[in-house]
Amino acid sequence: MKIPKVIKNGYVMKKGKESGPTSVIIAGNHGNEACGIKAFEKILPTLVVEKGTVFFVLGNPEAIQQNKRFTEANLNRMFRKASTYSAKIKKTYEYKRAQFIKMIMKEAEVCLDIHSTTNKSVPFIICEKNAKNIVQYFPKNFTKTVSGFGDIEPGATDDYMNLQGKVGICVECGQHEDPKAEKVALDTISMFLQTRGHIKSKKVLKIQTRKHIQMDTLYYSKTDSFTLVKKLDDFYEAKKGEVIAHDGGKEVKMKKDSIVVFAHDRNKKGEEAFLLGRWVKK
Repeated sequence: MKIPKVIKNGYVMKKGKESGPTSVIIAGNHGNEACGIKAFEKILPTLVVEKGTVFFVLGNPEAIQQNKRFTEANLNRMFRKASTYSAKIKKTYEYKRAQFIKMIMKEAEVCLDIHSTTNKSVPFIICEKNAKNIVQYFPKNFTKTVSGFGDIEPGATDDYMNLQGKVGICVECGQHEDPKAEKVALDTISMFLQTRGHIKSKKVLKIQTRKHIQMDTLYYSKTDSFTLVKKLDDFYEAKKGEVIAHDGGKEVKMKKDSIVVFAHDRNKKGEEAFLLGRWVKK
């Protein structure tokens, strides 16, 4: 994928004539997730920020150009303290890129990170309670909010912001190839800018009611051969005792009724294989 001409040096800053909040919007943290990048291409040429400052950041330019999730390491696990990472990881392009993005995020109160998924999935929002006053106005395409990622899958941009006492939001706009994902990303950016006060409201934003899931478990593959028994769409409802995968020939059985997210076959020990959560009342 080509880097959009409207974005030079990996980011664009739009500053309004009036003082106001500062926000960061990131697309392409994973280079093969095109919806946010395409949304940037459409919105940036004509966007006029009226209040405050907005940074539009291409997360992983090298991976975007190669149309790969990442080049050396998962960028969206690189935003924790330096002491968390090995000397080998610190030499990677993604780790160094994360340090640059951190400098931008330090300037902002809120960060919106735009993603899409490999699995068949409905759009959903990853956030904590501190984001409620913003995400409640996001498009109705988002039928679910999900929390708890920072505790079990640390190092993402939203995790970083939340640890700084700020607000981090990640939106999963649908499956990579779904043509609707770009529209979801574009609408989300527009509503985010309005909610943050950067642009005047073009229409009355309505509060949306959504189901909520609390994530509580991340399963890492224990062998070099983790295979799902069948392809699992995100939010698959697995029953207690159900076998969902084999890990080195051993059955991976559910200990309780669970919601399964981001389940993938893995061919290397220690990789993120799936996450589990549960429905909760907000």
